[in-house]
Amino acid sequence: PGPRPLLLLLPWLGARPAAQGKYLQLYLACGFDVLAVESTLSHFLCPRQGLRWAAHVLALLQGPGALASRPLVVHALSLGGYTFAQMLLLMGQDLGRHGSVAQRLKGHIFDSLVVGSLDRMALGVSQLMKPQALGPVVRATAMFYFHLCPSCTIRHYEAAVAAFQQPPVRPPTLVYYSLDDPLCDSACLQELLAAWQRLGMPVWVQAWETSRHAAHLRQHPLEYSSTLATFLGRLGLVAPAARL
Repeated sequence: PGPRPLLLLLPWLGARPAAQGKYLQLYLACGFDVLAVESTLSHFLCPRQGLRWAAHVLALLQGPGALASRPLVVHALSLGGYTFAQMLLLMGQDLGRHGSVAQRLKGHIFDSLVVGSLDRMALGVSQLMKPQALGPVVRATAMFYFHLCPSCTIRHYEAAVAAFQQPPVRPPTLVYYSLDDPLCDSACLQELLAAWQRLGMPVWVQAWETSRHAAHLRQHPLEYSSTLATFLGRLGLVAPAARL
């Protein structure tokens, strides 16, 4: 047998260890090792810090060390998708440097992506903050900051979004979302999925009429886990009959 596949878990902002553990259990049961990489509010509000963090994650994955040479799958939830967009941006800028990571990427899983306007991104940050009473203040502050320093923020966000829409690596992708998610513009998400398919990316979707942002696993555990098992089977990284 080859090396154990590696799952890079990019959780939502402020995800508690117990909540992350539910996802770890899914992948550990399938023979994956898991690297969970958390992001902070500063990585989002200060994109240069976010880029440095993304570069650090890429360096970890490139080795030397136990993380190098493994088949790699990325599972990004909510604003964890922004961290991965930063990684894609860096890969696209220097594939020679990051080629080993790009070649090992076998699949992407995106859950509760924050898609749409900059205001929706600010809303995403504010709703994921603890305590939630600070949410409106954080949202207003974030929007003020975005427009006060567009060269430091908006330009970087636009570059990251472009890298996400036209990714330098295009493996099979699974997307979880709900139609009632206030942090995701469904029309914009459909445009993104169609753009990926035009690029030749195989895309599968698990959608719900009603669910909760970044809590689909908790609200729909059987559908979530069976869809994931089927997807991993398509990648050849777990037997299709596996039960998570």
